[in-house]
Amino acid sequence: MQELVGRLTSLDPEASETLKVITYFDHLVEGRVGVETMVRGAALLSGAVAGLARAGRTIRVDSSGARLPDGGSAGDLARPDDSPPWPRRDCGEGAFVWLERTGPAHANDAMVLERLAHSVTVSRPGAASAVPGQHALEVLLDPASPATDRDRAAVRLGLEPRTLLTVVATGRSAPASEAQVPAAHRPAAPAPREPMTALATARMATAYGLVTALLVRGDTVTVATAGATADRVGVGEAVTVDRLPESFAGALLALRATSVLAPFVRVGDLGLLAHAVQATDHASSPPADVAGVERAIAHGWSVDALESLADAESVRAVARAAGLHHSTLQARLTDLPGHLGFDVSGGRGRARLHTALLVRRAVGARFG
Repeated sequence: MQELVGRLTSLDPEASETLKVITYFDHLVEGRVGVETMVRGAALLSGAVAGLARAGRTIRVDSSGARLPDGGSAGDLARPDDSPPWPRRDCGEGAFVWLERTGPAHANDAMVLERLAHSVTVSRPGAASAVPGQHALEVLLDPASPATDRDRAAVRLGLEPRTLLTVVATGRSAPASEAQVPAAHRPAAPAPREPMTALATARMATAYGLVTALLVRGDTVTVATAGATADRVGVGEAVTVDRLPESFAGALLALRATSVLAPFVRVGDLGLLAHAVQATDHASSPPADVAGVERAIAHGWSVDALESLADAESVRAVARAAGLHHSTLQARLTDLPGHLGFDVSGGRGRARLHTALLVRRAVGARFG
């Protein structure tokens, strides 16, 4: 499927995007996620509010993945300006889904709705319980879950109020966000260890793609916890059950900060770097230092070379990463401050470059 998507991208970009929508929902169905995760996935894919009405229950999720109030009668689905109702698809047994798109429909809106409706149709009420603990974990990781639902989910997983728990986020990086590092430069695979048993796992739809969340007891997490199927691991803070959404948010941030050279990241180890990523997430435009990195890349600098420079390796090591002779690199280094907007010859400049590269990686991270 991934090979077919790659071929279609070069032949017909619109068709490849449609195929990606189909693949996305297939992964959700195969993972037996709850219907709220399906609706969240539709909202994230379309960039519009997505909704589901089924069995007297209404779910609305905005384009950031946040749960919204029901918003009145779902049966009417009237737009605020009394224009025609939102586009919708029936799911059988009186259930239906919709997208609250303002303005012209996007190219893949119809496909998103069709696949959401299909996914909900094949996911009968109670199907999520086929995977032990999955739906309960989805509820516990969602900050918008009602308190009563959270209490029931905690009881189902046998979690005590004061027990320390850690959320681990795992995923495979999407090809577009994967840095190309020569095999000789890749870190050696970690030695096999006895994996830590997860209390529950769940497939989660996020703004950065589909990731797997694992709930483990305590605060000691090793690479082996994620198992052998993930190439990236982000670890959240150890918290009590009432703060699990915070641990998941931290684990996701740490996952976004991973790279080929650093595939295992704890959010607690990021320190102030985590705040830099969060500030960028809420900014209307990229920070100046990140824009400087983009200019340097546009002028022929590779990410690998900039990473080597930020790590204060020798000029020869940076030259190897850039694919240049070291004397040629020396000449190019005189132009680099003009692209970046700051000098990297000292420790402060290299720290700025390291931060800008990490923030850029986190903003552009995609998993699935």
